[in-house]
Amino acid sequence: MKTLIKTSLAMLIATSIPLLADMDRCVSCHGVDFEKSALGVSKIVKNMSEEEIKKALDGYKKGIGGPMKDLMIQEVNLGVDTDAMSADVYNEAHTPGFEEPDDEFIFQKRLSVRTLHKIKNNLKKATKDDMPKISSQIKAAAFTMYTYDKLLQSKVDFTKFKPKKLTMEDILQTVTRVKKCVDHSFSEEEIVKCRVEFLDLAGTLTKNEEKKMKSKMKKAPIYTGEGAVDISKYIKH
Repeated sequence: MKTLIKTSLAMLIATSIPLLADMDRCVSCHGVDFEKSALGVSKIVKNMSEEEIKKALDGYKKGIGGPMKDLMIQEVNLGVDTDAMSADVYNEAHTPGFEEPDDEFIFQKRLSVRTLHKIKNNLKKATKDDMPKISSQIKAAAFTMYTYDKLLQSKVDFTKFKPKKLTMEDILQTVTRVKKCVDHSFSEEEIVKCRVEFLDLAGTLTKNEEKKMKSKMKKAPIYTGEGAVDISKYIKH
């Protein structure tokens, strides 16, 4: 068991290394504030919108692009989340003197982004029958965020969660909004606001399930056959 845990942890750390190095590799050609034309042939990233940056990165992932295509295809590999990377690049280009967050923050941010990205994709192709599985994924992700974020723990009050009608589209929109929010967070204070909304979603789903369960219990028939015990006095109406 210990070996399995160590192996899993090593894999998580290993997968985060390329992500931590992305920005260093970018600025070596594009400049600290992305103000340079890489090798004198690329567009100046500082002058591009976030949507244009993402479109370019998506193109490289598909094997298409401009004169820097051959180099960039190697940089933007299949493991890169272009939503998150374009947000990071755009923020870096428009924040002079911006200091890189510490490795632990980047690791936790990327972990959240990947998890939310997976849940978002699952929701897009989910049916009503898949809802219990999706709900479990959301609650598990929320629990992980809560466990490792002390600032988040001070912002969440579990007693205030209430049941609320949610459609699959409502849940998808919330997850999409939270993922984009995390993508654009570059400090603990910013990212905790995103996570609070995600915890609210998980809490609402939990309360909805509790309400549904209680409703089923009330409707369940009481056995009155041979050997039955009268429990009516213990039931709250």
